[in-house]
Amino acid sequence: MKGLSISNVSKNYGDVKALRNVSVELQPGKIYGLLGRNGAGKTTLLNIIAGRIFADQGKVLLDDQPVMENDEALKNIFMMSEKNYYPESMRVYEAFGWTEEFYRSFDEKRALELSGKFGLDVSKKIKSLSTGY
Repeated sequence: MKGLSISNVSKNYGDVKALRNVSVELQPGKIYGLLGRNGAGKTTLLNIIAGRIFADQGKVLLDDQPVMENDEALKNIFMMSEKNYYPESMRVYEAFGWTEEFYRSFDEKRALELSGKFGLDVSKKIKSLSTGY
């Protein structure tokens, strides 16, 4: 694995320059932190890496493959945010089924096993869970 390469990424929201020519190389097997003030562009950068939004310029590569609109690359990237994108009534076990549809490498059996180990009640509605779960 070669890691994640972010090259000259910029993103504007109207007149607001959220990111300007950001470049960074992230190596596999290491843990990185992203620090900055509110409004510095941290979430925007993460959303671009995860393929949720498009950069205005620049590129993001995972192991030398473009991330944007690339299912093979995106199946290896997951971003969890505080915003819940699941339907209000969805239960945890149902979310596992949906996740398996979108992420081919997701292992529902393993997710259920880990839920048991960590005491997560999979019959609970997702909206009732803390961010930690």
